[in-house]
Amino acid sequence: MKKVLITGVTGQDGSYLAELLLEKGCEVYGMIRMSSLNSFERLENVLKNPRFHILYGDMTDEASLYRVVQLSDPDEIYNLAAQSHVGLSSNFSEYTTNVNALGVLRLINVVYNFGIQSKVKIYQALTSDIFGNIEDCVLNEQSQIKPINPYACAKAYAYMLTKSYREQGIFIVNGIAFAHESERRPDKFVTRKITKSAVRIKLGKQDKLSLGNLDVRRDWGHAKDFVRGMYLSLQQEKPDDYVFATGVTMSIREFCIKVFSKLGIEIEFSGKGVEERAYDKKSGKLLVDIDPQFTRKNEKLIPRGDSTKALNVLGWKPQYDIDYIINEMVENDLKAES
Repeated sequence: MKKVLITGVTGQDGSYLAELLLEKGCEVYGMIRMSSLNSFERLENVLKNPRFHILYGDMTDEASLYRVVQLSDPDEIYNLAAQSHVGLSSNFSEYTTNVNALGVLRLINVVYNFGIQSKVKIYQALTSDIFGNIEDCVLNEQSQIKPINPYACAKAYAYMLTKSYREQGIFIVNGIAFAHESERRPDKFVTRKITKSAVRIKLGKQDKLSLGNLDVRRDWGHAKDFVRGMYLSLQQEKPDDYVFATGVTMSIREFCIKVFSKLGIEIEFSGKGVEERAYDKKSGKLLVDIDPQFTRKNEKLIPRGDSTKALNVLGWKPQYDIDYIINEMVENDLKAES
């Protein structure tokens, strides 16, 4: 039976990946940080599975990583643990670097120290943010790496690090993921902020929603599709880099319109820049406004991913579209708020 270690298993991607790997018949070890408030909500579907095990470790503590690797003795490692909030990475730049960059180095060192570098396969989760604000409208594995914030810089370091170790013979895949959402996405991310706020407005629990730059476009996919890509990438004979994306973009403004429409509310935008507003077309009530604090400096506006390589090599392509994702998130938030 294949043994698999997932770091960051309590996150959106980690929980979906654990479910997928258990379906594939694997013995799954999920690493989580010691915390005064550990949330296992996303793991409800796997906690009672006898092939799922929780191990405590931290990407900033090499001794704990050694213990986790020793106990799990994995055939595959999916490193999904990260400080994943881009906006907060400037305020927590040292911590972000410690986890997202040096944490990867610690994990690789542990693999070598434990002596399993010749048999283990590693998946390193990366982000399209490593491309920064380059002018290419469509981004793939050959696009220039040009990070513009501490989060992206740390991920870019991990990217270069893993490629160098791959040259030394260790099997490491870099998965460069564009935005991917689901009902398990934390509400600190803009998609969940929008769906949750819209539901609360619908139920009379909230007056309005404040956002940043509505012109920003994202290539949004579903986390289930992306973890399937992770799995497929480690089943290959040779390690490589893969971009995972839908190739379709949507603006935050358009996303808002779809979310409110799902709730039976037709909204209409007017104004420009920080003066832009959205009103309920029927009642005239203000529902969306702009707060400059939610606007990132140097934010890229139109990133779109090209997953041709993943399609040709892995046979991977998205199965869920943005309408499915919005429906799922809104239904989940309605159930929670009701």
